[in-house]
Amino acid sequence: MNLQVYLLALFEAQSRKRNGIAGPCPIPISGAEVSWVDLVVSQAKQNMQAKPPVTATQNRVRQIKSAIKRLADEGLILRDVGESSKRFSFMLLQEPSIRRQEKMDYAIPEHYEGGRSVISVPVQFFTNGWVYFLTDSEIRMYLALKHVAARFRDEHLLRGVYITERDREWLYGISRDVYESHLTLSRFGLVQLVPNPLRHQDGRVVDFENHLRKGRFIPPHRFRISADSAFFELPMGKVRRALLNHPPSREQMRSKTPVKDSEIGY
Repeated sequence: MNLQVYLLALFEAQSRKRNGIAGPCPIPISGAEVSWVDLVVSQAKQNMQAKPPVTATQNRVRQIKSAIKRLADEGLILRDVGESSKRFSFMLLQEPSIRRQEKMDYAIPEHYEGGRSVISVPVQFFTNGWVYFLTDSEIRMYLALKHVAARFRDEHLLRGVYITERDREWLYGISRDVYESHLTLSRFGLVQLVPNPLRHQDGRVVDFENHLRKGRFIPPHRFRISADSAFFELPMGKVRRALLNHPPSREQMRSKTPVKDSEIGY
């Protein structure tokens, strides 16, 4: 939920202001016509056995406050800002505040043609609900690839881009498990895996043992980011199609057990 809250906070700030310092987020956590309880999607259940009983809304409030605390601990937001008579739940901070050990108010980034320091996503990423459908791993991998594509625009157009192991670990902080989420992003049509005759469709290297034995160079995955129009469609249809067309697992291939529609949850 931490990433979801942070991205929604960025979207709120950039929707509210076009430039300059964003300032405190005016949306309360709960108790208003529009609040963070309405904006955040999470699995929050009621617990009527607790003393006192806890409603699903109360559980969601607790989750949101926990996410805000974690983001504050990371130096990304400032909690409880403003005078006591007009106090806001939080305010975004500029990301360099983490490295410089000083609190800098978040400023709306200036997006310029050809700029490589800004990652842009279409409004439909939020308004169509993709921010809720994608897992944290999938969002992190997508944004990392988006950043690489911005850094190496010509390479992205000609051959596709890839993330070296060093950049994956040190620049983007992405584990191997998170990296593997590119398979799902590809099925959803958000990224395109560039065909490579030396790799199988699922990414495995053809005749890997022979490559390893002879010390041959194993080519990396290369990707192209799909156009922003990929987010224009509501995610439900794409996710459902991706799950229904998902290739069987290796275990199912060995057991020759077909994948049934009833085995797929969506």
